[in-house]
Amino acid sequence: MRIHYYLDLDDKTHQIKCRKCGHVFCHGSENYKLHAPRVDKFPDEVYGVRPPRETSNVIYHEYYCPGCYTMLDVEVTEPDAPPMWDIQIAVPPPGK
Repeated sequence: MRIHYYLDLDDKTHQIKCRKCGHVFCHGSENYKLHAPRVDKFPDEVYGVRPPRETSNVIYHEYYCPGCYTMLDVEVTEPDAPPMWDIQIAVPPPGK
């Protein structure tokens, strides 16, 4: 089942997988972003007119598939904020 432009949920195992390369991130009851490589960028590192990092109170978090390096998501959050859990799926817990 497709849950994101680049992510599927396996109907049998309830695993979240990359649609391009098949990399398994985690069980569907977890936040896949906790299992994906993340690149942190300051606003002044992004193209366009942005505030300098000394005065900015946000950071860009880019999440990638470790199997094929496809960018999965970009968040703009406070620097110390945990990853947003934007895709929450009601599936049985692992082992059930």
